[in-house]
Amino acid sequence: MTALTPTVSIIVPVYNGAETISACLESLLNQNYPAEAYEIIVVENGSTDRTTQIVQKYPVRLCHSDRRGPSPARNLGLAKSEAEIIAFTDADCIADPNWLLELVKPYTEAEVGGVGGSILAYTHATQNVIERFSDEYAPLVNFVSGDDEFLPHLYTANASFRRCHLNEIGGFNINLVTAEDVDLAWRLQLLTGTKVCYAPRAIIYHHHRATMAGLIRQYRQYGFGEILLDTMYRHYPGYPRDLRYQARRMLSQIAALPFYVLSAALRRLRLAMGRATLYDAAVPLIWFLIESSNLRGKLEALVATRLMTDAQPALNLETEMLIRRFYHSRKA
Repeated sequence: MTALTPTVSIIVPVYNGAETISACLESLLNQNYPAEAYEIIVVENGSTDRTTQIVQKYPVRLCHSDRRGPSPARNLGLAKSEAEIIAFTDADCIADPNWLLELVKPYTEAEVGGVGGSILAYTHATQNVIERFSDEYAPLVNFVSGDDEFLPHLYTANASFRRCHLNEIGGFNINLVTAEDVDLAWRLQLLTGTKVCYAPRAIIYHHHRATMAGLIRQYRQYGFGEILLDTMYRHYPGYPRDLRYQARRMLSQIAALPFYVLSAALRRLRLAMGRATLYDAAVPLIWFLIESSNLRGKLEALVATRLMTDAQPALNLETEMLIRRFYHSRKA
């Protein structure tokens, strides 16, 4: 293939994805990219629903991972691939027809080791309160996500890397269940000297969490993963977050909780008076629940990392405990 059309392997890990995998695969099979230049590798991760039967209907490569977790699944897909570029998305995502075409464009520059695109909410007529909240207040943002960040990151809902560099750094850290994609992007930049780029026109549409319980578990995992990453990378020059930073951040989160409760009570009153919608009334309560869950995850990680001094106990905890939590809260 030419530099303008590099070969691509798209890797899709899936666990109990019967409800979404068909739409995902159909969108991937209908890319405006030469059919002979890309393949789709689906890594089945122990599903108990009809996922395998559904995937077998499509012209894709199906692999079965003996080890549970997103990192081992993606690493297996990497091992089965031979393409120049490895692209990742999830089983609850739908790719824009030009996704792959736009995603590979920055690879014409030799120093580019990874490229990620836009992750937009998959909206539909029956979108519930939780999905709408995630869309408006908690979108997935590739590349950068605000102040006090370290290096640019890519989320595997919409990310790609040169295969040679993934092999060079050993792929995903199999001990990470959350933040494994951020860790991979950081290691790639630190160990290979390449950069990652953002391709905004490479669009993936993502199904947000649809239940409050799922959103709570997600933010608990986010909290744990943030502290764990801080512990793993805090010794790198220029790393912006330490224990003092996290202590200040957690105190500000704690201080905000009473205001969420007060706001929720006031909005409930306005709802009863017909001056607010059900969604408006639910927003502060959702904020209270996810912030308190995020704090719980951070506290668990602070204990596991011995106040951010040793990442290994937390890595062991993730391997042994968070996989169970992962498989009770995610479909891919």
